[in-house]
This record gives sequence, C-alpha cells and structure tokens, in this order.
Amino acid sequence: MNNIGVGIFCFGEDYYYKGTDDKINHFIGQDLHCYILTDNVEYFKNRYASNIVHPIFYNRTFKSYHDKMILPKYILKNHDYCLLIDADTHITDYSFIDKLKTFEFKNGISYVDTLLNHKAKREFVKDLITDSTEWSSYKTYAEKIYPPFFNFETIWEYFLIINKIGFNESQFYNQYDKLQIAKEFCDLTMNKQINGAGEGISINIASKLSDTQIQKDLDLFELVKDKMISVSRRHTPRELWPNWMK
Repeated sequence: MNNIGVGIFCFGEDYYYKGTDDKINHFIGQDLHCYILTDNVEYFKNRYASNIVHPIFYNRTFKSYHDKMILPKYILKNHDYCLLIDADTHITDYSFIDKLKTFEFKNGISYVDTLLNHKAKREFVKDLITDSTEWSSYKTYAEKIYPPFFNFETIWEYFLIINKIGFNESQFYNQYDKLQIAKEFCDLTMNKQINGAGEGISINIASKLSDTQIQKDLDLFELVKDKMISVSRRHTPRELWPNWMK
C-alpha cells in the first residue's frame, strides 16, 4: 500500500478554501493525510482533526506560485509519495483515489499534462518564454545554468507526484530556490497579485541539474483523465463552475 501525503497550496479568495475543503473531505475519507500550505491556518485547524490534516503557515506577503514546492519538504518527512494538487483543480470523479494506493509511480517527479492543453496552448518552453520583462532575467539565468531548457516540454502543474525514490531533495532545492528568485525578480515591477508563474520550468531545470528523474506518466494520465479540470472565475464559463466556486 502506497504511503501518500496530499499537498494543497491554499490562499486568496473564499472559493479556494471551499475547493480545498472539497478535496480534503474526499482524501481523508480514504485515510490520506492532507498538508495545507496556507496563510489562514486557523481555518483548517477549526475544521479538521490535527492527526490527519496538517496546516502549514505560509507567511509571505509576496505570494508566488513557486512556493507550492515547499509542501514536499514537509510531506516527504512522513510519506514516500507527495501528491500536489492545486486548490482550483475541480475533481469531478474521486474514484481514482483508491487506485492511487496501489499505483506504481515512476521515480522522482511525475506530471500528467502539458500547457498544450492549457489556455496558453504551449507544448514547449521555447514557445512560452519571450523577451518580455516577465521573463528577461529568468531567461538569462536559466540559459547560463542549463542552456537546453528551451527544448523542455511544458508542465501543467495542477497535479504532480513526487516520489521519494529518485528525488534528490537537497540538490533539487539548491537549484530550484535560485530559479524561484530569478523568476520573482522579473515580476517585481509588474504589480502582479501572485508572482512566480512558470514553476514547471523551474521544476524541470532543477530536476535535470540535481539528477532527479522527471517524466510525464501516461498511465497516471489515463487514471485521472476526465476526472479533474483546472477552473478559474476568469477563464471558466460560469455554467461550468463547480458549486464551491459559485
């Protein structure tokens, strides 16, 4: 039986908390521990037993998508596998959870989709990164430490698995944390509400530089296909909003 810990990064508007509640209730119903990186720890402490739901205080005011990778640092202390899922991922069919318990995960980091199926419609990093302010310093730094990064497949990070086997944690974060700084520096003058977009690129580069295995898992994709979708109030038609988003 796989020893899995589920990680969710949750902050912002109320519907992110409601979407996280929806996922927590299903995962703990299958006896899976949930770790919630959040700036509102009391919200979760008041709702769930501390022996299975573990809120982690997120105290940054400069909020960054890259910070979701804080979660494996906590989860892999107690579990062999870290399942990262976005707060705004809408799961329509939770039947896959039971199958995850015996699923043969690949070593290192696994993902199930690329940005070709995202609204961005970008399959490779070279199609995503431009010479704009949003990417300029990051691009310069990434080219210096790993020039072939332009040829990476993009990663849509709404569902990731980190397997303790094949994940060289210390070396990975030594690279990832510096890439995060580079991306956030690009965003300083852009007045974004949330910074650090493109964490999938940093995950890929840090994996290569740390000899951490990373790959798209087609079997895992088939397991969760048509069972979840990334949603937002900005891009998802209102009639397709889940109840927790309304």
